[in-house]
Amino acid sequence: MRSAVDIHWHALENVPSAGHERRRLRVSALWHAARGAFGLVFMTNALALGTVGVRAADNEIRIGNTIDYTGPVRAAGVVGKVISAYFDKVNAEGGVNGRRIKFISYDDTYNPAKTVELTHKLVEEDRVLFMFASVGTATNEAVQSYLNANKIPQLFSISGSSMLDQPGKFPWSMAYTPSYETEAHIYAQYLLENQPGGKIAILYQDDAFGKDYVKGLKDGLGGKIPIVAEVPFKVTDPTIEPLIAKLKASGADILFDATTPKFTGMAIKRTAELGWKPLHIVSSASKMISAVVPSAGLHDAEGLLSASFALEGDDPLVANDPVYRDWASFVDRYIPSASKANSLVVTSYVLAKMMVEVLTRCGDDLSRENVMRQASSLKGLPLPMLVPGIFINTSATDHAPIEQMRMIRFSGERWEQFGPVRSGIDPGSVSDSFKTIFRYGPAKKDLANQLNANTVTLMTGSFGSTYSQMGADLASVLDHGSDFRVLPVLGRGSVQAVADILLLKGVDAGIVRKDTLAYLERKDFANNIRNQFVYVTKMFNEEMHVLAPQTIHGIRDLDGKTVAIDLPDASTFVTAINVFEHLGIKPHLLYIEPRLALEQLRRGDIDAIIAVEGKPLQWLGQVNDPSLHLVPVEYDTSLRDEYLPAQLSSEDYPNLISSSAPVGTIAAEAVLASYNWQPGTDRYRRLALLVDSLFSHIAQLQQPPYHPKWQELAPMAPVAGWTRFSAAQEWVDHNAPVASAATPEALGVHASNLSPDDQALYREFIEWKANHAKQPRR
Repeated sequence: MRSAVDIHWHALENVPSAGHERRRLRVSALWHAARGAFGLVFMTNALALGTVGVRAADNEIRIGNTIDYTGPVRAAGVVGKVISAYFDKVNAEGGVNGRRIKFISYDDTYNPAKTVELTHKLVEEDRVLFMFASVGTATNEAVQSYLNANKIPQLFSISGSSMLDQPGKFPWSMAYTPSYETEAHIYAQYLLENQPGGKIAILYQDDAFGKDYVKGLKDGLGGKIPIVAEVPFKVTDPTIEPLIAKLKASGADILFDATTPKFTGMAIKRTAELGWKPLHIVSSASKMISAVVPSAGLHDAEGLLSASFALEGDDPLVANDPVYRDWASFVDRYIPSASKANSLVVTSYVLAKMMVEVLTRCGDDLSRENVMRQASSLKGLPLPMLVPGIFINTSATDHAPIEQMRMIRFSGERWEQFGPVRSGIDPGSVSDSFKTIFRYGPAKKDLANQLNANTVTLMTGSFGSTYSQMGADLASVLDHGSDFRVLPVLGRGSVQAVADILLLKGVDAGIVRKDTLAYLERKDFANNIRNQFVYVTKMFNEEMHVLAPQTIHGIRDLDGKTVAIDLPDASTFVTAINVFEHLGIKPHLLYIEPRLALEQLRRGDIDAIIAVEGKPLQWLGQVNDPSLHLVPVEYDTSLRDEYLPAQLSSEDYPNLISSSAPVGTIAAEAVLASYNWQPGTDRYRRLALLVDSLFSHIAQLQQPPYHPKWQELAPMAPVAGWTRFSAAQEWVDHNAPVASAATPEALGVHASNLSPDDQALYREFIEWKANHAKQPRR
């Protein structure tokens, strides 16, 4: 009888097409990208995949997995074999809640491109319920966005990547092992206690795996032990022998080895050949004796240090423990070819038991949503073969099941645990500010230069304004510590932001309104301003809100009336004056903030308040006065060069607008602007960092809880009459979609079927396509 567990150990060089579902997904993905560029959405990935509400069958749970069985880290292939064997055991005993587990594991050869292809196959053809225990940092990260976008759990991946513990950004991803940064913090604790006078040399893989270890060690050390050499290498490099000689020459007496087993074995062997005897710390990923020592030798491995969260399979001190005997019995019966000295055999056994525990807790609700819910609500869970004192803990805001480890030392023929169980998470260590202060003493000048060099100051608007909220969102999403940071500054609106960008020291960029420059030029307030000012991207539309008594029926009724139009430096001030001049309306203007003018309007001291900001406005949403309403603003021909048609609805302001009578208005375009710094300058470099970071995080900004106006961000759309910052233009040129594939017409959508807001966005798209087609490609 065929096993319910299907495990594929072949390379699968020619993966067959996923057929109709794959084609539907790709059409959806293309249009999803167009939505990021133009603010239009007509399809979603979830609909294309048909994954919403997917549940397990009544008699089967299909689980997907990718592992390297034949590539550079093929030693990890034992993970898939042990898990497969454990699920066979579970099936033989009746399954989980009456369902059998079908474990489908493919060989990705540690190639992220192949991982992507195979994961698509698992989801779209094999119809797995979720992904589980896939091995590798680069490989897991390669499919993380795809799985999260389609709400497919990516559970208990064998990787310590910090990217797998970001539930705010990737709520469907969860690692199993402690993060590499957490593990490195533990090594830092040990070194600070036992080798405070040492000198450290670092050998690391030049990828996310190695870089996370290095970052964790440096954060944990806080500059208190000097790092005298750092040498990276590629996982495709044939040898690292010359690098070991270089590290020895540094005079270090501690070698921190952030490598995978193949290269760890090389490092152990070469240090012995050179007669170099540093305190050698290896990553937990490389403590598999069967994979590492054959290329090095037991004698050369003597004294190696690492860390572990599970018991060692060949430790005689635990041989009589009942949980050990159960594990050993499982290995002997279900996978006798596995070596009990291989720590991955223990790790995989614990991992499989944890997965079965989650599935058991799901009961009959084996939807993806409930699987993820149960996986992220494990509290104080003890599992056999974990180091005593270490428990599984997860929550909706913490997707790291294990954050504790115990130091181990290689002695004789096996690893021996020693010392206390250590936590890799110090509450203070999660604060970048604490880390900065911690490093301040030993590296004041260098640290200050680094922080200042990669910080962009952004001028926003007044407190509570759309501009200030957007600035706060950018500060949250784009913050990468000393590598890049956005520092938003409260301002007074568009006019002041233009002045601040041009004149104020340290201001790199700001949110301004497109019509502000046109107004300044028309009034002759600024000479040659368009050569000094550039834009990075079209941000969003800001609707004109006119709040007035019911007796005011249209904006032209404000002729001769007293109207509050915000402070003279604010954005509303310019737009209101501009619109009045275009329409030939001459009201008496009052320069006061809208929220402060509200009481005067209720008393009848003024006739209207105008606010031009992105809807919905918080203060306006709280107005509940039947004598007041939002006045329509006609989209006059004289306004069409500078403004777009827009609409206010009951969803925006339920107290002021009925569901059957939306209010037409106009919208001004807000842009992210800067001074026209030239390539080669430091300010240009900073803005280029902003461009890369902003454009690569659009999808995240367009998700809750960030301001809904991010949905309108249109990096591909031109801003008529403005010059784009050259680094942003280079990004657009490189990433512009094929116009014919992204048009609404290509999907059967016509302008006449769109709402006024979407018609405006559609018009921007057509304008962009026409303009961009005329531009020479760089």
